[in-house]
Amino acid sequence: MSAEPVVLTIHAVDTQGDEGVTADAAALSDLHCRAVQVVTSVLVATPHGVGALEGLSLSLVAEQFESLTETSRPQATRTGILRDPIQVELVATLIRQCGVGPVVVAPVVRIGGTRILDDATLEAMRRLLFPLATVLLVRAADLPLIAGERGRDLDAIKRGASALRQQGARSVLVSGAASGSRVLDVLDDGGPVAVFDAPRVAAPRVAGLGGVHAIALTAFLARGETLRRAVDASQRYIAFRLQRVRS
Repeated sequence: MSAEPVVLTIHAVDTQGDEGVTADAAALSDLHCRAVQVVTSVLVATPHGVGALEGLSLSLVAEQFESLTETSRPQATRTGILRDPIQVELVATLIRQCGVGPVVVAPVVRIGGTRILDDATLEAMRRLLFPLATVLLVRAADLPLIAGERGRDLDAIKRGASALRQQGARSVLVSGAASGSRVLDVLDDGGPVAVFDAPRVAAPRVAGLGGVHAIALTAFLARGETLRRAVDASQRYIAFRLQRVRS
């Protein structure tokens, strides 16, 4: 039996467990991957948003990278919550220096109703992380902030994905666009734009579902799938998670 692929998640610790490295590790176990972690910050979530969010020191983040690269070689990596521009710069430098496989950059803009990604940190991501991304994963609801695209129809989503790819990412996936009874994920990888279409699942709200999508995409890339097959598989995994909540 082959060893489980190793997936690195660079993310926060969430005291509620809905977001961050704990939620990522649970999804990775579900997908038969082994999680390794670099913790960037501590998130104290509340029912209404964010109670506190504190970044860890640069030295502690760097020490975590050094420790894991001595023992593990990730087949794929995802970035989540990064606290400030300096932390973004450090993480980008460490990703360039270490062999961490395909990189899924998945900015976390909001937790609940609270915005946690400020303009300076987003700009640092544009300059330093987007060019390192195998795929940049953006939630459709965050396109107005990240891409400046305020339209909600399919053409607007395609424009937003194209604008982000021109900022340096090799590929851009816009996820979770609602279209009537369907949910659309739109992939711009430089070829013909691909639209992945799935029926909406009537289920209770699932906290952290966007994060689950990001880590599922990373897991399928770690398992050797092509990007388009990984996008399709991760969309189906999200539908499976929603069906599980509903049943």
